[in-house]
Amino acid sequence: MKKILIICSVAWLMVGLSACNKQFDPLLNNPNYPSPSTADVDLYLNAVQLNFVNFFEGVSTYGAQLSRQQFWGGPQYSNAYQPATFDGIWTTAYTGVLSNANSLIPLAEAQQKYIQAGIAKVLKAYTICTLVDVFGDVPYSEANLGDANTNPHVDASATIYANGLALLDSAIADFNKTGAVKVPSDLFYNGSASKWITLANTLKLKYYMQTRLVDNTVPAKIQALMTTNNLINSASQDFAFQYGKNLASPDSRNPHYGNNYVNSGGPGDYLSNYFMWKVTAQKYNGSVTLLNSPASTVGDPRARFYFYRQVLNSASFTQTTVPCAYLPNPPAWYPSVPDQTPFCYVGKGYFGRDFGDNSGSSPDGNFRTTWGIYPAGGEFDQNQAASVTLGMGSGGNGISPIWLSSYTYFLEAEAALTLGITVNGTPDQLLAQGINASISKVINFPTAIGYNIPSNYMPTTTQVSNYVNSVLTNYAAANTAGKLDIIESEYYIALWGNGVEPYNNIRRTGSPKDVQIAVATPTPGFFMRSFFYPSVFVNRNQNAPAQKTPGVAANKVFWDNNPDNFIK
Repeated sequence: MKKILIICSVAWLMVGLSACNKQFDPLLNNPNYPSPSTADVDLYLNAVQLNFVNFFEGVSTYGAQLSRQQFWGGPQYSNAYQPATFDGIWTTAYTGVLSNANSLIPLAEAQQKYIQAGIAKVLKAYTICTLVDVFGDVPYSEANLGDANTNPHVDASATIYANGLALLDSAIADFNKTGAVKVPSDLFYNGSASKWITLANTLKLKYYMQTRLVDNTVPAKIQALMTTNNLINSASQDFAFQYGKNLASPDSRNPHYGNNYVNSGGPGDYLSNYFMWKVTAQKYNGSVTLLNSPASTVGDPRARFYFYRQVLNSASFTQTTVPCAYLPNPPAWYPSVPDQTPFCYVGKGYFGRDFGDNSGSSPDGNFRTTWGIYPAGGEFDQNQAASVTLGMGSGGNGISPIWLSSYTYFLEAEAALTLGITVNGTPDQLLAQGINASISKVINFPTAIGYNIPSNYMPTTTQVSNYVNSVLTNYAAANTAGKLDIIESEYYIALWGNGVEPYNNIRRTGSPKDVQIAVATPTPGFFMRSFFYPSVFVNRNQNAPAQKTPGVAANKVFWDNNPDNFIK
């Protein structure tokens, strides 16, 4: 995240400099204190967008850890994180996104820069609703008022959601206004009002689906959105932030690349053994199956794009470098049926870390599997078995996949199954569309960023169909609960690089149901249904609610009405 913070600091400085250069009159203005009314709307917009991406990546990291998409050390839900852990995302949201958006919106509207105002409203809506999703009740109506209110009260979560939806409607109205001024600084859609409208509608679908368990009015709203169908349903409409290859001044690389493709010592992160198993082995009786030539018939076409292996087997593991490889399955897995996820090592070089493993790190850096070409801009796995190095692969010009067309199809499949809304297809048809959209996005991603994949490693149409058909066969044989689990599991796999949605989905649906059990203890406590309030909030705000009690099941957000022990 450091590179984005640097960019944001530069962008904010540019706002001030632009104000001085454009509006300075030595008799009327103090150049050291430019007012918001003299600021440049487009430079404000830069600050909003870059802080927004920083906020997304911060929330995504913690959500991915808790949902087993990335590694979580635990060992107890109550002590895995501290309130200060969440200070960064809280500060970025309020001082980076919301404060700048609140200053930008009236200024842009006064200058008839309606697209800029609409963009700020969409990003503000996403931010406030995501704050609710991870913290619950937070300040909104009294927030960012400066000296007028330095101790804002929290608003009810459902009220904030309603405000977020109203912001999306207001943004759509802005995008539809005539006389809109060109947008030179739109980092997502190059100033396309129609694509921003499509995103706003899609986010409305997301938030309606998020509240489907607690609001009986949303099915009609969901049906209306799906019927109109102005939703993100093609790769050209995807809401993703594109990174670059620049190493310094500023570092513009995808953060997962920057953390793992270094000069020596191996990757800085552990990937989740559970997630790698889910992609490479779960459907194949636990044996890792990879596509590597036209002769291969089974395997997830995305595996070599998602993960890069530094070794191809465990032959070089020793008790010193990878001690867990010499240990039996954790006692925490007994006396119940042992967890089906393999302990310590997935197979064929896929080596990460198990959920809740709080043991010390061994000198295993040269064996860790790391992020591949998608979405981090890393190396494509073609059995090189070479250690990661700085600049390897695509140099970090990956993406933050905030909302992709595949996500829309999976949400629609859930709506079709659980609410009976089939205007855009049956659940299995929408499931198939979601899988196909995800695979297409991933396998075509290298070409999109100028990276060449050897032709014999490019999945064929037959290989893709085999994968999709195998999922549909399992879907047809499942009961209703099993069908939902298959939809959510495929959605989970497609979400690689986005930890916001799997954390939401597992709390809403309980899926994937086969998530790995914590290895360090059979009783890690109640799953974290929301984050602790940040220390910068509870320690500095006299009106902040009491800090959440660690390990208490009641720490649920307003749309989560599932049982206390719903998630392992």
